[in-house]
Amino acid sequence: MFPTDFSAVANSALPLAAVLAQKLNVPLLEVHIMHGGDPHVTETTRYEFPPLPEQAAGVRVERAMIPKGPNEDPAEVLMRTARERDCDLIVMASHGRSDVAQFFLGRSVAERIARESQIPAIVVRLYGARRTTRPIDRLARLLYATDLSKRSRAILPVAAAIARATGARLDTLLVFGEGDVMPLDMDGALTKHFAEAEASDLLSAPQVMQGGIAESVISHVAEQQFDLIAFTTTLGSGGDPSADDMADYIIRNAPCPVLCMKP
Repeated sequence: MFPTDFSAVANSALPLAAVLAQKLNVPLLEVHIMHGGDPHVTETTRYEFPPLPEQAAGVRVERAMIPKGPNEDPAEVLMRTARERDCDLIVMASHGRSDVAQFFLGRSVAERIARESQIPAIVVRLYGARRTTRPIDRLARLLYATDLSKRSRAILPVAAAIARATGARLDTLLVFGEGDVMPLDMDGALTKHFAEAEASDLLSAPQVMQGGIAESVISHVAEQQFDLIAFTTTLGSGGDPSADDMADYIIRNAPCPVLCMKP
């Protein structure tokens, strides 16, 4: 599912959504949430779904205009629509810390979906000092961040499917919070972790970080020029779903798209 409010910023995520639909051989659902005074009703020539990029012209596209009640939250409408339409992935842009954050697909909506959606979501942050200039649809190097908990493993099959479909390299970053007990047999624990996600073919030697390192994770992603970082909202929390400060920080500051979900 690719949500858009028809703004240039929201539409910027379409190349990534389209290339993933193409590589994974699945249809792409483009969604616009209608609300009171929606300009699409009177200015259809200006407010319309964007065309697919040429390299993904063969992707089958479905389009839907979804009404929103006066008291409905747009993030809830999008997550409900994704469930009802049996979507496997949401790809959307975040307006970031910019003057266009007032749009209904602004930063708060995208970040809430990244934090709360149980359907995996890729959020592309278009503004901010840490944003790179590399093509948004490039998928050559992916990073899977995990604390080796069962909850953090939920996103691994999705990251693995994207890596296989695009031919990307999947690296692993082990992230442990302050006071977390690290496995004595790290290699064995990691091997079992990947095996249980049926991703043993993508296992490689990991990097390890421990204790108050949200900024270090961001620096690592920027220095290594990863094209996507994948993690769950419980990253670095010891599996505690209420302790999502690290996930929030990464979502807001990552210099590349983030693939996230609430396990």
